[in-house]
Parts: sequence; structure tokens; C-alpha cells
Amino acid sequence: MQQLTAAEGLFKYQSGRVIALGRVMLVTLFLVAVILDRSEPERAVTETYALLFLYAGLAVVVAAATWRNWWLDARLAVPTHAIDMAVFTAIVFSTNGSTSPFFLFFVLPLLSAAIRWSWRETALTATALVLLYLTAGLLVAGRQSFELERFVIRSGHLLILSLLLIWFGIHARATRLFFRVEDFEPRPGHPKDPIAQALDLTMHVTKAQGGALLLGPLAEEPCDGFVISDGELRRLSVHRSLVREAGPSAFLYDIGHNRALTRRPKAQFQFFAAAALLDADQARELGLRDGIVSEVRTEAQKGWLVLWRIPDLSTDFVDFGRELGRAAGFILDRHALLTAIETGAAARTRLSLARDVHDGIVQFLAGAAFRIEAIKRSAKSGSDVASQLEELKHLLVEEQGEIRGLVTALRRERDVDLADSIAELRALAERLAQQWSVVCRICANGEEASIPIRLHLDLQQLLREAVANAVRHGGADRIDVGLAVDGNRLELSVADNGSGFEADGSSEPWSLKERVERAHGSMRLASSPGSTNLLISLPLTGAAA
Repeated sequence: MQQLTAAEGLFKYQSGRVIALGRVMLVTLFLVAVILDRSEPERAVTETYALLFLYAGLAVVVAAATWRNWWLDARLAVPTHAIDMAVFTAIVFSTNGSTSPFFLFFVLPLLSAAIRWSWRETALTATALVLLYLTAGLLVAGRQSFELERFVIRSGHLLILSLLLIWFGIHARATRLFFRVEDFEPRPGHPKDPIAQALDLTMHVTKAQGGALLLGPLAEEPCDGFVISDGELRRLSVHRSLVREAGPSAFLYDIGHNRALTRRPKAQFQFFAAAALLDADQARELGLRDGIVSEVRTEAQKGWLVLWRIPDLSTDFVDFGRELGRAAGFILDRHALLTAIETGAAARTRLSLARDVHDGIVQFLAGAAFRIEAIKRSAKSGSDVASQLEELKHLLVEEQGEIRGLVTALRRERDVDLADSIAELRALAERLAQQWSVVCRICANGEEASIPIRLHLDLQQLLREAVANAVRHGGADRIDVGLAVDGNRLELSVADNGSGFEADGSSEPWSLKERVERAHGSMRLASSPGSTNLLISLPLTGAAA
């Protein structure tokens, strides 16, 4: 397993290294095959051996020179690619031409183009190879060893293979996945700040020894963020951008040699002086030498991710760096979204609790104050108030139990049988009748159903608020409550014999209306002198918290 991990680290994001090593292996196989087969090469023996040895030497030198040098790898990519095509064409036709056993080695330049560049470069490579093969075939067509049928078949093979690799080039970058979903999960001991967390992730996947992530409001230069160097996390604020205006979205840099490398997606490499892209003072302050710079954008911020001291930095990191910037932006946007969700949930919880306190405890206290005033009047008239005080005490004890029940209900998530809910509503109606000195009756049907606990609590609070409003604002002394199930909705009606009021939008009780809307229900109010009718329709499922 350790050997596999070491091999992955040696070749992961190292297409240039893989191509260079493949070139060395192929030319070595060429030499061994030609030396062992005395019949090869068929023509131009001296020239073929010289070409093979020169090419072998070139392959080794290129592999050694570019093994840890991304700049040289990018610079030599096009020249070595052209040499590969020319050499393979020459060797194929010096070793039996159209019947050469080395025909399939044409795959190397095709794959190199598909891996390193885009489908356009792959198509150009394929076109050049087909033309070279056809031209070389025509040059040896008159010789005795030339086989027209095999030449045509192999030309067709080369064409089909080229088309397949062009398709591969088109789709390779579109389907490239640098990250898995679990890569975005916080690692043990990760920083709590989302900016530091995003920086920690990008440093972890690149094995960078140092990094900085600096962000600021869109279109403003001052940036704040974090720097991690040698495992130490610290905050950093800068007054101007590290990257000069109109710089590329991702690039490799080498401060010591004053060079930078970038490319647009699916395009050729572009070469710059590092000083043209990076602010020298900022780079010096961070201690930059070589690494990646990538733009990071979120919904509200823009900034730059800078990584340095990355082992085995290669040209692949240009595209990889662009994905790193997107990943960092994703982490920050996800954190902002989760924070907004948590804030919204907390706000909904506060509003729900406020409604429960207003419609429950506050209304009970208002009713208790109403009873106390009645008791005071009785005491002034010389009546015995002991029984009334005992009744008020009994109501207080029952309300205490009701509050405890509310707290218990909020802690559980199971549904409640509608029959049990109606039984509790009837008990509540009796207490409200005593509390407000009114007649309060409940008529219910369709009790074979279950309702969410939130809807169960809403029904109780709606009844409290409706009775309190009827007595305090309408002077009612009789309240009739109806409850019925109609399909997937619960219909609640409250009628009283109060003075009534003008049934316009401003007259609707805001607490009732807000609670009904939060439960995704609807409310209608009909009022006339001598009566008020409140009709509330609530869904049996999907009640809001």
C-alpha cells in the first residue's frame, strides 16, 4: 500500500512526467527490438541507428531536465511533440514500412496531445500523423516490400484511432474530477474560520508547506485572510491586491527566475514574467518562491489563493489551481449558506417561541389579571372571595402544568392523535371559560387522524388567542369552537357573540394571522354587530416550526 501511495505521489498531476517517461520506455523498446531482430532496419541502416540513439539520448535528457522543472516542461512541450511525430514516422518506414511492427507507437504523440492539450491540438496531431504516414507510404510505394492492402488498413486504423482520441480530448477536461465530495468535509483539527478551513483544504490536497487566502469585497482592493506557514496559522490584512489587475485566473510562478506560466482552459501555454503578474512587495512579505496563484470568487467576495513550497509542481497544476480556487469558493459559499440556514432556523425558533409565549403565557396572565380585578370588585362589595381565590389558584396550577407540557412537547417530534389533541383542547376550553368567565364549547368530528406536534401546539395557541380577543376586544360571553377534518386539511372555526368589528385587513389579529401563515394555512374573518366568525384552514402535514 505504501508503494502504491508513493507511486501515486510520483505521477499524480504529472502528465509531463508520464509523457517523458513513456518516451524513454518506447525508444528503449525500439532499440532492443531493432538490435535483436537482425532483419531490421530494412533500409538506411546507419541512419536509422543514428536516429534511434540520438532520439534515445534526447528522450533521457528531456526526462531528466523536465522531471522537476514545470517551466522547461511547458517550453519543450511543442518541440518534443513535433520531434516525436517525425521520428516515429521515420522509424516506422525504415522498419518494413507499412508492415512495421512499431506502427502502434504512433499512439504516443496522439495521447500526449489529448492529455496535455485539448481536442484541437489532438486533431492537428492526428492530421499531421496521417499526412506523414501517407506521404512516407507514397515514397516507398514502388518497393518490393510495400503491401498496399496493409498500408490502406493501417491508414484506416490510424484515422479511427485519431478520431477516438480527438473525442477523448473533447471530453477529458469536461469530465476531470479533482475533488471528491468527502474532500470538502472538515478534517480533524481543522480551523473553524471558513477562510482558514478553505486554505487548509487546498494545502492538504497539494501538500503545500505554505499558503495564503486573501479575500475582500468585490471591486475593492483591501483584503483580509489567513496565512499558514510551517503549520502556523495567522491573520493577514493587505491594502492592495497581490495579483496585478487583469491577471490570469490561475498561474504558476517562480519568483527567483522571474517567470510565470498560465493558459486559458483548453488552450496553449502562455509565458509571462512573474513581476508582471505579482506585486513584488507583497510577494516578498509572504516569502514566495514558487507555487500556484488562483482566483477565488464567492457571491460577495473576490480574492486570491496563493500556495508555495509544493512538492513536484508541474504544468498540470495550472488547471488544478483553477479547480482549487473554485473549491475554496465553494467552501466559503457553502459556509455562508449553512450560516444563513442556521440563522433563519434560529429566527424561526425565536418567532415560534415568541408566538407561544404571547398566545399562551401572556394571554393567561391577561386573563388572570381580568379575574383579579373581578375578585377585587367582589371584595369591595363585601362578598366572600375565598372560593374565587381558590379557583384562581387552581387555574395557576393548571397553567403551570400546561407550560411544562408545552416544553415537553417541543422536545419531542412524534405525531399526536387528533383524538388526544381534541381532548386537550376541550380541557383547555374549560380552563379558558373559568379564566375569562365565559361559556366556551368545542364541537369536533373526524377524530381518526394524526397531526404533527407543531400543529397540535398551534391549535392550542390559536384557541387561547381567539378566546382572549373575543372577550377583551368584543366583550363576548359565549364562544363556540368547531373542529373538523376535510381531506388533508383541518378546519377550525371560532364564533362568538361579541360586539364585532370592521372586518378589513387592518382589523385581523396579527398574532393569529402570523401563526396561521407560518403553518401554511389560511384565515377568513367575518364580523357583524353581535357576532364574529373566524375560519381557519390548516394542512394536516407540513406545518412550519
